[in-house]
Amino acid sequence: MSCEAASAKKEGSPTWVTRKNLGMSTRILTCEWGGGRLIVFRMVSFRIRWVCLLLLCVLFAPLGAVALGPHEILVLANGSQPDSIEVAKAYARMRQVPAENVVVLNMSAWDPLKSLAISPAEFTRLIWSQAVRTTVSRGVNDHILAWVYSTHFPIRISTQPPVSLQGLTFVRNQMPTSKEIAGGTYVSPLFAGPDGPKANGYGPQTLDTARRLLREEMPLPSITLGYTGPRGNTKAEVLKCLRTGVRSDASQPQGSVYFVTSEDIRSKCRQWQFPTAARGLKSAGVRAVVGDEVFPEDKSDVIGVMMGSASVDPSIVGRFLPGAFAEHLTSAAAAFDSKNQTKLSRWIAHGATASAGAVCEPFSIWAKFPNARIFNHYATGCTLIESFYQSVRCPLQVMFVGEPLAAPWAPSASVALDGIENGELIKEPRTIGRSIVAEPGVYFSRTLYLLDGRMAHEGRAFE
Repeated sequence: MSCEAASAKKEGSPTWVTRKNLGMSTRILTCEWGGGRLIVFRMVSFRIRWVCLLLLCVLFAPLGAVALGPHEILVLANGSQPDSIEVAKAYARMRQVPAENVVVLNMSAWDPLKSLAISPAEFTRLIWSQAVRTTVSRGVNDHILAWVYSTHFPIRISTQPPVSLQGLTFVRNQMPTSKEIAGGTYVSPLFAGPDGPKANGYGPQTLDTARRLLREEMPLPSITLGYTGPRGNTKAEVLKCLRTGVRSDASQPQGSVYFVTSEDIRSKCRQWQFPTAARGLKSAGVRAVVGDEVFPEDKSDVIGVMMGSASVDPSIVGRFLPGAFAEHLTSAAAAFDSKNQTKLSRWIAHGATASAGAVCEPFSIWAKFPNARIFNHYATGCTLIESFYQSVRCPLQVMFVGEPLAAPWAPSASVALDGIENGELIKEPRTIGRSIVAEPGVYFSRTLYLLDGRMAHEGRAFE
């Protein structure tokens, strides 16, 4: 299945009925969320704070559904670090993440100034158990598909060999064998291939679709919004990156992806992926360039860069378009406690919306890094986090940083409510219609209702 929308245009106005047992006046404020996928209503009441109306595309093979939405992510903040809380709350506002999906963790027992690593036991006690317990108590655990870490979190877990914070999160705190970690032989159930030059990959899909297929085997993708420690980014750079990602939604960029080749083993280990990915992008209407001397110096159309090098200078890139992903396969791009090699934070500082890098020595094993097909998934309308995790075969030692919900190629649509004015007080039960206006080739027929961040109903009408 693809993250593309369905292949017909349709407008409709099914009804929505307010709950008759609310026993209170309700003020509804509309707020569009990027790509026409989410409308958030502010509920003024003692008990009910949010109602979310999520509109998803009809599923038609081989086409599929709209990508990951804000109600499906859990935003985690380090409660002992004010900047971590500030960034988490700022991002939640940018993306209209329900308040119930923002969790402040008690991490006072860990000092980021002393170490960027924590033990497996500390991960369980300070992060995993607290987050899981909170999602269950708030009743949101049934629809959370990804975790989003704010700033001031560890970068790695001190296992042998080490894994990244995202790696242990991905396997839901169930550590693979040392052999699988070191050799990169662990295979992610989300990996869409290919496994080699002669193999075929699979079409992209949303995390929602993956969960329906994998059920209890579903992993837990995650991302860090920003790293602000030594050799990292400033808080201002992190917030700018997040705003840029939000701005990228449904922008349909006329940009180019640059696949830079060289004789460096860091590049050679995955160069076999570049030609196929470039052909796929071309067929999707996205320009791709492959070659030894194609680094986008002074180029102003950059939506992607993939290369392999210990050192790189992102400052000479002319301009990154909103939603750009840039990455240079090397050993220490996310080992911020090492002075060696260029850090992924340099891409973020100069305009990229996301980047990735290893937190420890991964060797030149292509399976531990993003496959070039990340851009193919992205170009079908998947979010950046969905595209990333479909492209990494063994995501155990990699750190993924940036804005997870960026979706430059998402379909565009707008939603309007019928039968109520913005800001109007509702004192009696009322039937409210909704109409959708979408670009040609896009229509919506699945409606989800959330109350206080909890899934309340799925269907055309809610009573």
